[in-house]
Amino acid sequence: MTRLLNLLVTVLLVMPAMSLAAQTLEIKLVDGRNGRPMVGTSAYVNIWVGGERKEAIAIPMDDHGVARLQLTLNPNEVNVPNSTGHGTIVANHPVVQYDESFRINVPYVVCGSGDGDRSPLGLKNFSTKEVLDHGYASANTCGKVTATPQPGQVVLFVRPLTFLEKMKQ
Repeated sequence: MTRLLNLLVTVLLVMPAMSLAAQTLEIKLVDGRNGRPMVGTSAYVNIWVGGERKEAIAIPMDDHGVARLQLTLNPNEVNVPNSTGHGTIVANHPVVQYDESFRINVPYVVCGSGDGDRSPLGLKNFSTKEVLDHGYASANTCGKVTATPQPGQVVLFVRPLTFLEKMKQ
């Protein structure tokens, strides 16, 4: 009976780690003015997983305005180096070590950042567990479009920079 109980406890402790081994974060950029996905050659997100990473991972958006990032507990599956010394790392299908938090930066104005700062250079900080469990959708002060995120998904309402905003950069 004790062996069965020990086995059951071991299985219950290992299952959450096993499910995390194949977790995907989706970052979706939506034009807050019209609800269309942000796509094209300039559509990407910069992401930093954890506090140790100095360089951003630039992930291009797909045709649906989604960038995907695979999280793993297995260091042998990681395909993005921690540091290259050469600035941003561009990766279409990055696999990185799981961490408790991640940060996102986009080359757009985030609609409804809530703090009055509409700088495209601002970083948004997220709890990895919170996003994996519930998802996240930003407010939208650029239009009337809304979204309900799925677990593992970050939906950011954005708009392109105006000419003057580009000049300030």
